[in-house]
Amino acid sequence: MAPYVASLTTVNTPHRGCEFADYLLEKIGPAQQNMVAKAYNSTLSRLGDTCPDFLGAVEDLKADACKKRNAELFEAEQKIAPDVYVQSIGSCLKKPSGGRFPLNLSNRFVRHFDGANDGLVGRNSFEWGHSFIWLEASGMRGLSHGDMIDLNRENFQGFDVREFYVQLVSDLKNRGF
Repeated sequence: MAPYVASLTTVNTPHRGCEFADYLLEKIGPAQQNMVAKAYNSTLSRLGDTCPDFLGAVEDLKADACKKRNAELFEAEQKIAPDVYVQSIGSCLKKPSGGRFPLNLSNRFVRHFDGANDGLVGRNSFEWGHSFIWLEASGMRGLSHGDMIDLNRENFQGFDVREFYVQLVSDLKNRGF
């Protein structure tokens, strides 16, 4: 497929996992896990998810699961033609109130284990490929995982997500991809 691929760009992807996910699944008992999952799954259902699986998603974020995916990605990356540009992007939610549910809740926990994060993934987990773009919006709000995928369809001072992606594609074009 390499002749048909200009670049591979990952956005706020947990390449190295989330220590918070490991803690949640290893230290909190099944009853508490199910209570947290029920709350998240209920909210996600109200938001339109027809089959929410909070615990499955958290399991996928564990370091071991990401290490396995990394091995697969590394193997895949070795098969990528040299002219395919691989880059990663990460962002930082500066304070919990800057994000919407559930990222406003998880930001504090993830920060405790993983440091600066987007409400889900810590900075050290994002970097992959030839280059890494770290985004921090001006002001105190920051950029959540939801902001980067334009989940809430909102504009805010200091960052225009749609314009960011236009510029990202423009940069790729300027690089000859």
